[in-house]
Amino acid sequence: MQLRQVLIMTALATGTSLMTAPRIDAAAGVDTQAFECLMQLFSDSDHVGVRSAITDYTVTLAEGSTLNLHWNNERVSVPAIAAAPGTQEAIDAITTASRPIAGNAYQDFTKLRNEFQGEMTRGSARFSYYNSQETDYVGQQIAAGYNRDFSDAQLNLSVGSSFGWDAIDPVADDDTFGGSATKTTLHANAVATRVISPTLLVRMGAELNLVSGLQHNPYRNVYAGGSRVPENHPDHRVRRDLFLKVNQYLLNRSSLKFNYRFYNDDWGITSHEIGTRLSQVITRAVFAGYEYRYYTQGEAYFYRDEYPTVNGIDGYMSGDYRMADLASHLFGFTFDVDLREWATETPVLGRTELRFNIERYFNSNNYSANILTTRAIYHF
Repeated sequence: MQLRQVLIMTALATGTSLMTAPRIDAAAGVDTQAFECLMQLFSDSDHVGVRSAITDYTVTLAEGSTLNLHWNNERVSVPAIAAAPGTQEAIDAITTASRPIAGNAYQDFTKLRNEFQGEMTRGSARFSYYNSQETDYVGQQIAAGYNRDFSDAQLNLSVGSSFGWDAIDPVADDDTFGGSATKTTLHANAVATRVISPTLLVRMGAELNLVSGLQHNPYRNVYAGGSRVPENHPDHRVRRDLFLKVNQYLLNRSSLKFNYRFYNDDWGITSHEIGTRLSQVITRAVFAGYEYRYYTQGEAYFYRDEYPTVNGIDGYMSGDYRMADLASHLFGFTFDVDLREWATETPVLGRTELRFNIERYFNSNNYSANILTTRAIYHF
């Protein structure tokens, strides 16, 4: 089935873990440890659901080294609908992907993804490895970064780079075209963070990505020449963006964050993103946050709602709505409770933080989603 794009959209979700933290002898040079579990539930206007589970374990070692281990188990469910195979009702309006058909042998569609990342920080340097495993997609990445303080620690400059390589092996079915493929991504960034005053911090940076290989969805078709034909994107893409973030502390035990991001690429897409977040201390142990984000972009030069011929534009065709004109909004609310302030005499609660977050997303393509997150952090 052509479900790859639907699954990509549900990657907004991430979630809970049942693992227990390993016990490490303090004599081995361990300073502090933290174990974090996160549960996130995602549902959209097409009733696609995601249950994700994330576990993070962080340990501070001797001589300024920190090790972080991250694991995510994600389960995606796409419900079957009552429609005849091949009809308009059986095609997702946004992605043109085939929906699972009720009564068909496929029934509801489910997919699992496991993700692992390990990162070591030592002094001003950091190194990481990332691995993501799906039935038809394996992604890997290595990354490194370095930062240094200047002007009596009032200015920090950092640089980073990563290289990712993906293996794509689409599951064969009646309307999947093409065989195994690969994709590589070379990333570089530079960031400057400046303390302007005791209550004001400014950060700005730039990023560059060079992408080569398969960049379209092998499961997705587009409308061209009166029929549905396979999607096809260019094999090379240069992506650039600049960002600015401002954090301002306010007098009533609150802070205001503002961020702006400008993006463009050689496919003709230019985008702008503006976001704000207000954080408020209610008591020593209770915190609340309110968030809003607006995003808008133009379309890729080869995107059309429907192509007059099967040749597309310069041989390229896209059914991905993210290549089209788009505007989106996100509203969020966060509520944190630090039980360490209340249950100091209780062994478990006295080391625990709880965080709750709910977000509402919708865009100009009649797509919407709800994201619910719960998180527990245990400090050793």
